Amino acid sequence: MAMAAAAATLTSCQADMDAPALVEPKATMEANTTISEFKTAFADQTVKCPMKDEATQTPYIIHGRVVSSDATGNIYKSIVIQDETAAIALSVNQGSTYTDYRIGQDVVLNATGLYIGYYNGLQQIGWLDEYNGAPSLTFMAWDFFLAHSELNGFPNPDVKYVAQDAQWPADAPYCIVTTFSQLPSTGEAFRNMQSQLVEFRNVHFEEGGKETYAPYQESVNRTLVDANGGTLTVRTSGYSNFYNELIPEGSGNVRGILSYYGDGWQLLLRGLGDVMITEKGQKNDPYTVEEAMGVMDQGASGWVKGFIVGSVKGGVNDVTSNNDVIFGTDAEMDNNILIAASADETDWTKCIAVELPQGSAFRAAVNLVDNPGVLGKSILVRGDLAKFLGMPGITGNGGTAADVEVEGVTIGGGTPAPGPGEGIPAGDGTKERPYNTDQIKAVTADATGVWVEGYVAGYVADKTWDSAVFGATPSDGDNYKNATNVIFSMVAPPEANASNSAPIGLKNVGEVRTTLGISKNPSIYGARVKVKGDLKKYFGMMSVRDVTEYEIVSGDTPTPPEPSGEDVVYKSLEASLTSLPSDWTIDNVTLPAGKSELWSWKEYNGKGYLNATGFGATSEGLSYAITPVIDLSGYKSAKASFRHAAKFQTTIKQLCGFVVRDAGSSAWTELTIQEWPPLDNKWTFVSSGEMDLSAFAGKKIQVAFKYGCSAAGADQWEINDLEVKASR
Repeated sequence: MAMAAAAATLTSCQADMDAPALVEPKATMEANTTISEFKTAFADQTVKCPMKDEATQTPYIIHGRVVSSDATGNIYKSIVIQDETAAIALSVNQGSTYTDYRIGQDVVLNATGLYIGYYNGLQQIGWLDEYNGAPSLTFMAWDFFLAHSELNGFPNPDVKYVAQDAQWPADAPYCIVTTFSQLPSTGEAFRNMQSQLVEFRNVHFEEGGKETYAPYQESVNRTLVDANGGTLTVRTSGYSNFYNELIPEGSGNVRGILSYYGDGWQLLLRGLGDVMITEKGQKNDPYTVEEAMGVMDQGASGWVKGFIVGSVKGGVNDVTSNNDVIFGTDAEMDNNILIAASADETDWTKCIAVELPQGSAFRAAVNLVDNPGVLGKSILVRGDLAKFLGMPGITGNGGTAADVEVEGVTIGGGTPAPGPGEGIPAGDGTKERPYNTDQIKAVTADATGVWVEGYVAGYVADKTWDSAVFGATPSDGDNYKNATNVIFSMVAPPEANASNSAPIGLKNVGEVRTTLGISKNPSIYGARVKVKGDLKKYFGMMSVRDVTEYEIVSGDTPTPPEPSGEDVVYKSLEASLTSLPSDWTIDNVTLPAGKSELWSWKEYNGKGYLNATGFGATSEGLSYAITPVIDLSGYKSAKASFRHAAKFQTTIKQLCGFVVRDAGSSAWTELTIQEWPPLDNKWTFVSSGEMDLSAFAGKKIQVAFKYGCSAAGADQWEINDLEVKASR
């Protein structure tokens, strides 16, 4: 009996030990600042976070839900949290954090006393370090992070999918469904998108079926390509547990943490679950109508094959019966068609509504109002498989021949919009019969030395087609200032638009840019022009680049500018150099305490530059980087220009500059730098603009870069491609 009692006692104790109660963590801190507000408050800075209110000793407190995971090893020593306004990376010196910081775990962080700043373009919270002579962020000690943070509640792993321009949820983790072209490049929107969990649809890997994700113990870039030919870097680690997996071939959806490095976005996969790619839906293996209906509203996209059977009636926004559609050619609307698995289908529940993009060649050639002959034709069409007009649909089609094929129908530009001048006819790419813009956009292979004709309708101001300007209005974009491109249209302005136009890249040779670039020659706007260049991808579409020849056909024909007669009398600091030329001199007027130099030659990604920094200076410094003597004898005017970058800017515009002096003199004259680098948290090289040296024409001179620093500011300044031109 004693043994039985003892056994009963042991059993009872064991039962008590088997089921410890789960204790839900409750944070004692409460957020008083959104992540967006916090990132904006310290934009363009790398500093130790102060109190939010010194008088009341109130710290900055933020909170967010975890959306990253280091379980596979591809994300390294980083925890990413997001609230309803933005996301931010927490750089911690700890691995395997996914065990406690799971997807959807709410984290409250006292940021005061931690460092907020940048590591090569990515704003994050961590600890202070130095990179290329400038302040940078590194990992904070794990104990320090734990002392500043608290878990709040159990994780909520149910991720919501939202559009980039929607209201982001506050009650759950979310994933932003976006496109490459939507990614911002400046300002608050740029900061808010950094480190967000995102998903791109209808994309494929350039290395699909050919390469693994990474070589062993080596981090590499792989390339994601969208339906328009746009690309995004996917950074993968050879230390991840999937490094040796073959990258899948085909198209689909890919998600991950949207990071930033240097001057571009890059995607970090959390694991193989973030890659949802299949060969089904490729052009050579399209969805059937039935298969497409089976994956509606699941983020799928791709090609679908069927037959054109009708359209949705006018005024109907939500199809609920056969009374809402028209089977046959008596169409009322030109913005949609219905497709089905057979040409004689008359049941709306077995159909898919296809959106016809406004102003597109697809709509012009296939809508049933204007083209009743397409009824019953087979169709192969690409797009997103999502509801349209309340029924299964295909949306997001590009509207060109690259996005749709219809039996016996040529998808071009449709009928050119009416305007002052006929639409540019189709040709064969020769000078006598040049291509038009619709033809070049439909080409699928690169080619050299082809001719294209169009009306000059505008220019692309920035890095994407979304920044296209239809007109001659000036902008601040570098592409406009440097006349790197124009837009050709099928029709003369003002009827030109994105659907009937294409960008044309101008090579900086001869008078190409000065004649065809709108910033250099505004009267070119509206002229009909032929150009010769190379067919290749440009701003996400097939177009013509590297134009070297042109011919003004008609219109308000501009007169090319008279040759300037300029000579390049001095050129130095080329990005191809590996060291500062030996004929330059450095004059250290004053060095800050503890500093032995302020100027040095550096290289990054194979490009060299003259670098100045006084990082960490506690006292004033002044130094000049001086050219050898430049001879302007016999010239009546002269000017200088260079390229430069400055990511962190405090006192650079006050303490630094470009100066000139007579050879043999010690007195410098400071010239106004026309263009300073933008405040965009990037090492973005821009042209300084031209500085007038005409006051020194006919003399022998020296020019120099003046670098100054103090305890109040010691910005890093990067310079290359100095050029001095003169005219007789």
